[in-house]
Amino acid sequence: MTTSSRGMASPSSSASEPAANVSAGRRREGASQRIGVLSRVWAVTAKDTTQEFRRRIAIASVLFFAATSLTLVSYAIGPLGVPPGARESVSSAVLWIILFFAVATGLPRSYILEEETGTALALRRAVSPTVVLAGKTLFNFALFLAIAVVVVPGLVVLLEWTVASWAALAGIILLAGFGLAVVSTFLSALVARASQKSVLFVVLAFPVLVPLLLSAIAATIEASRGSLASTAIQVLVAYDGAAACGAYLLVGAAWEE
Repeated sequence: MTTSSRGMASPSSSASEPAANVSAGRRREGASQRIGVLSRVWAVTAKDTTQEFRRRIAIASVLFFAATSLTLVSYAIGPLGVPPGARESVSSAVLWIILFFAVATGLPRSYILEEETGTALALRRAVSPTVVLAGKTLFNFALFLAIAVVVVPGLVVLLEWTVASWAALAGIILLAGFGLAVVSTFLSALVARASQKSVLFVVLAFPVLVPLLLSAIAATIEASRGSLASTAIQVLVAYDGAAACGAYLLVGAAWEE
């Protein structure tokens, strides 16, 4: 009985071995494909970072614009010109106004620079449009965070802005900054070959980004007071998801040859 049962079990076990090998091979293939996509995304980000740091003018102009706007606003209103009860609202609105226009100054260059330098065609043939979008979005998100690092401490010092919950403010900046980076990168691909790129970008970006900016301002006001604006944060999360999905689906048509 033992011998016969072993003999009967051996065909099923031998039949399950190829299936297990196929499953393991598929898992390895899927993991290698994910690693390949991530490496190409990182390569696009590294290319943009190297290219911008070689020029240095674009990044310096964006940071200079943010610092200049902050200085002029603080000189115009100043901490004495704002009542203490309205300081959270004014500082929160000023923060996102400066960040929006700084984004409009620097982030649209991601695709426009490819067209100006003649590398767009080679980049299209090297990697897929979604990989280019992801890599450039990652670079723009890092640039946005660099701008925020300059603006937020400046508001705290120059306008005497008191933030009760820094953790909530950091989360809001990350959520809203990701949405700004995704939308700005996608719109950059859309206007890259237009004649009036900067004007067209602002005209398209403002109505698209209004829900994000209003939610970010509302959430920042509550973070300044030490509370959490759950509705505004939910809007930011939903906006980020919708923007990422829409950009992923449409970037191929927006940045076509």
